Amino acid sequence: MAFIFSLFSYLYMFFAVYLYSLNRINKLLFIFFVCCFSSVFSAYLSHDSSAYHNIYADYSGTGFGSVLNEMLGYELFFLMLSKIASPFNVFFLFFIYAFLSFSIKLALIERVSRMPVLSLSLFFAFFFLYLDGTVIRVSLGIAVAYWGIYLLSKNHFIGFFTVILLSTLLFHYSLIVLLIMPFFRSHISILFIIALTFFFLALFFLGHGILGFLLVVTQHLDSSFIGVNKLVSYVKYSQMSHPYSIVFGTLFFASLVGYFLFKKKLSEFELISFNMLFLSFLCLVALYESQALQNRFSEIFRYSLVFVAPIFYETLTRFSVKPRLALGIYCVFLSGYFFYYYYFKGIISDRNLGLLHTYFF
Repeated sequence: MAFIFSLFSYLYMFFAVYLYSLNRINKLLFIFFVCCFSSVFSAYLSHDSSAYHNIYADYSGTGFGSVLNEMLGYELFFLMLSKIASPFNVFFLFFIYAFLSFSIKLALIERVSRMPVLSLSLFFAFFFLYLDGTVIRVSLGIAVAYWGIYLLSKNHFIGFFTVILLSTLLFHYSLIVLLIMPFFRSHISILFIIALTFFFLALFFLGHGILGFLLVVTQHLDSSFIGVNKLVSYVKYSQMSHPYSIVFGTLFFASLVGYFLFKKKLSEFELISFNMLFLSFLCLVALYESQALQNRFSEIFRYSLVFVAPIFYETLTRFSVKPRLALGIYCVFLSGYFFYYYYFKGIISDRNLGLLHTYFF
């Protein structure tokens, strides 16, 4: 059943990208189809669906006066929307998140991507069901926060800090990590990140990590501050993970090749995106002792992959691969990753898949 649903999901998203590529008149229909699918998935099929149903039930029933206390656990936008949407089914909450998140992401993709269709194809293969269909709060936060990265690429520092802080307070506290990006927007910083990645990989093979240091730091933090209690829980209740895999090793190598081939032709936004992409690999390696921190911070930075995706296609054409063949290879890799991540990694809830199987068969 998981394979059948994964295949259906892939074909549905392939159709959506095709619809988008026909002409601009179909954009509203395209957005509607995408939002409907992600809403159904996040509301009824994803691993987080049950949790969101429960917290929606908890916070939609309380008054607006309790928001300040509730912000210690959840962000302002989620709390306010839960209370406003309380007369409606929880599906309404998921659809609002999906519509805002995807619309904002699509607008930025169209503005900065060399080839928006290729960026969208990668978005659907790597991020769509996980972000817009599962972790909806951080997904909307990423959509907004990356507009702050766009402002940074234009040297609008006040706008950058404003957008990042708002996305942190309104949508997801973990986005505060993006405030480091003014220090990572050059070719030198990319070399520094790559060197750090290999350094922490060496520490891993020697049996060391930074969890002990993080535990000491969190002991001196006041958990009554907004967002700090989440960080403390992530560190205290850490689960060991892997700092690398064949998939991410291949992606890291492809990113190195693409970056060094096109480093002189990158836009300012693409240069920052490559910095963020390599930071995502660094998070995977350096935070392997805490799976929660590893996944959360890595996925925030890894979303930058959407904006450098066309460079992977252009890299293939650089090696004397004809454009159509290059596009075919590009799509084969995307489809392979899609099925690896959603079918074999079980991004779809087994319990909900069982219900789906019972309902249809």
